[in-house]
Amino acid sequence: MGTLLGRRAFMRYVLVVAFVAAALFTYISGSSFVFENLHGVSSTTYSLIFATNAVGMLLAGTVFSRLAGRGVRLNTLLTAGVGVVLMGSLGQVLLVLSVGESLLGTWVTLFVTASGIGLVFPGGMSIGQAVGRMAPGAASALLGGLQFLFGALASPLVGVFGEDSSLPMALIMLAAAAGAGLALVGLARPWQGHGNRPPRSDAAVGPARLSV
Repeated sequence: MGTLLGRRAFMRYVLVVAFVAAALFTYISGSSFVFENLHGVSSTTYSLIFATNAVGMLLAGTVFSRLAGRGVRLNTLLTAGVGVVLMGSLGQVLLVLSVGESLLGTWVTLFVTASGIGLVFPGGMSIGQAVGRMAPGAASALLGGLQFLFGALASPLVGVFGEDSSLPMALIMLAAAAGAGLALVGLARPWQGHGNRPPRSDAAVGPARLSV
């Protein structure tokens, strides 16, 4: 783990995934309050809303699998996922500030955000495991452990900033998404191709190689 912590290429992608995990845990901890207390939906209706957003994550993961299998670069998919998370969380903030509390609007923006998270997790985990493949067990532990650490730090903040608006949840999710975007562009630099799969033409010549 000490070696991996000192490996910049690896830790940069860990930060991307960890920030997105913070957005996810903020959503998990705050969405029941937003939908049930602010919008007055029943626990059954909230369960359906939560399940629908979970389906969005599953569908995004399926799309990731299909596109990666067709040779789309992992960094491209990861960048797209972070962009979708940013778009959804920013949309939620703008919605509250401009229109106010909206059940349908909140549901849609959170569905978009959840779908983006469904792209980021497999992308970040796949690249992280590729870059940290010299110690795959430790790499997996760090990737998973920092997700929970960032999530644990972000989740309590939803209640700290008040219970009369969904804006605190939206702002915390946006801040986490912005952190993921900055870590991706400023640190991971996906255009450098860390952990990307080789083109199909190269794979046909010899054993598959991962660029690091």
